[in-house]
Amino acid sequence: MHTPKPDCVACTEGKLTIKPFKKSATHTQEVRQLTHIDLWGKYNRTSIHGRQYYILFVDDASRYTTVQFLKAKSQASEHVKAYLTYLQNWGWKPHAIHIDHGKEFINENLKLWCHQQGIEINQTAPYSPSQNGVAERMNRTLVELVRTMRAATDLPEFLWEEATSHAAYLRNRTYTSAVKGSMPYQKWHGKRPNIAHLREFGAPVWVLLQGQKVPQKMLPKLQCRSLVGFDDGSKSVMYYNPEMRKVLTSRNYCFLNPPITQSPPEEIEINPDTLREGETGTGTQNAMTQRTEGSA
Repeated sequence: MHTPKPDCVACTEGKLTIKPFKKSATHTQEVRQLTHIDLWGKYNRTSIHGRQYYILFVDDASRYTTVQFLKAKSQASEHVKAYLTYLQNWGWKPHAIHIDHGKEFINENLKLWCHQQGIEINQTAPYSPSQNGVAERMNRTLVELVRTMRAATDLPEFLWEEATSHAAYLRNRTYTSAVKGSMPYQKWHGKRPNIAHLREFGAPVWVLLQGQKVPQKMLPKLQCRSLVGFDDGSKSVMYYNPEMRKVLTSRNYCFLNPPITQSPPEEIEINPDTLREGETGTGTQNAMTQRTEGSA
């Protein structure tokens, strides 16, 4: 019988590394059954609404992303219950959630509530955020989008909350390799989204003055503001008003296409020495010849 070679304890203690996680090739087929959840923050700059965290919900089957913002970590478990209750009220049946080992999620209150609702809690191992790879990758995607959008505008940093919401809004309406042949929005809602209204974050939007300081009759009724998001429920836009230092909503707005600038036509140079058809020699010599012949 073969006797196994004894392991070296010192070598094991000195060389043991973190085991890599294999990328899962499959995911659930039914939407809203498994949700990946992760908490992001604390961000060192408080948003315009006084928040420093956001909690991310990513549906496993569709990769549809929902972002909710928090002022403190202690609010995370209540947001989880509110999200799952929303799914249940619409007749859907969430089966499980995938979360990390953070204490902001794992408390007796949440455990008891999920047990009563028949929802399984799948936790990652301690110090192993890669096990929650779906939420981690989506977090990285959103942060990179927000960083890029802010770099392209001169809007204040405290609008990072609106930029994150806008990034998730765009991401749900973009094709992804995780959901072949479909957008997250399409698989979540069962219909293709309308993307004709999409604009860049910070794009100029002209808003009708209503409920604010209405100008005199002979002054313009519109003011140019910066777009920071869309509200599909009321079919409105959200814009930043720097004078009031607030994010407001309006359904009376318009986007103006920039004027088309036409370059002036190229000047045509006329060379007097250019030969005409049938002439020989230079144009100057022909003119001199003609004048000589005429005088003779």
